[in-house]
Amino acid sequence: MEEMYDSESPDSSAPSSAAPAGCLTRVSLPLLLLLVSLGLFFVLLVTTQVQVARIHQILQRETQGHQSNCNLDAISKVPGSQEQIQALMRSEEELHQLKASVASLCRPCPWEWQFFQGNCYFFSRTQQSWQDAASACKNDGTQLVIINSEMEQKFLQFWDIRKNQRTWTGLSDHHNEGSWRWVDNTPLQLSFWNDGEPNNHGDEDCMELIDEGWNDNKCNVKNFWICEKPAAHCPNLYLSPPPQSLNNCSCPQP
Repeated sequence: MEEMYDSESPDSSAPSSAAPAGCLTRVSLPLLLLLVSLGLFFVLLVTTQVQVARIHQILQRETQGHQSNCNLDAISKVPGSQEQIQALMRSEEELHQLKASVASLCRPCPWEWQFFQGNCYFFSRTQQSWQDAASACKNDGTQLVIINSEMEQKFLQFWDIRKNQRTWTGLSDHHNEGSWRWVDNTPLQLSFWNDGEPNNHGDEDCMELIDEGWNDNKCNVKNFWICEKPAAHCPNLYLSPPPQSLNNCSCPQP
């Protein structure tokens, strides 16, 4: 077990409000503009979809009773049908473009969070004890990170190595010595402890990420920390292909 020092970074005295909640406050105006833009886009989407549905109904009524083999020559003689077909195609193209624009505005994670395999991660810029770090995440509606795979471990370790930071995770045994559990009370199954760890030297009950892997440390030591939450779902807003009746017509030869 390596010797530990309770050193703080220059910004260690910053209040916990510098955590994710503070970040979200600074970007409240861009978020408001984004919500207004999304509202306008969805109004346009609904209006265009109503128009497309109306044109589909008109075409269905005008072509009802014609041959099932879709005689295009006969359909072209229906008064106004060509103009309505062209209007339908234009409306569907506009709807595709609007939905593509809305999809491009969707962000799976808030600003200053990192996306990885369906989850969002916040890497703190201040240092706190393990309990204070857990509270900072909880107050923001998230939790200290839970590591469920080797890929997730490598992703988190990459950030620690790049920033040379010791970082709290959601793993501890402070409730029951030797029984390591995550903050959601699930037992530890997959681990990446350094050689000889955990050794509980000097009542070390909380797990921190360091360059080489996992290390147990005293929970009152001030470290950086990582919050984790599920990423937002960005729906697939693209239209399905046009109806078969307009594309795959098989007309008899005269």
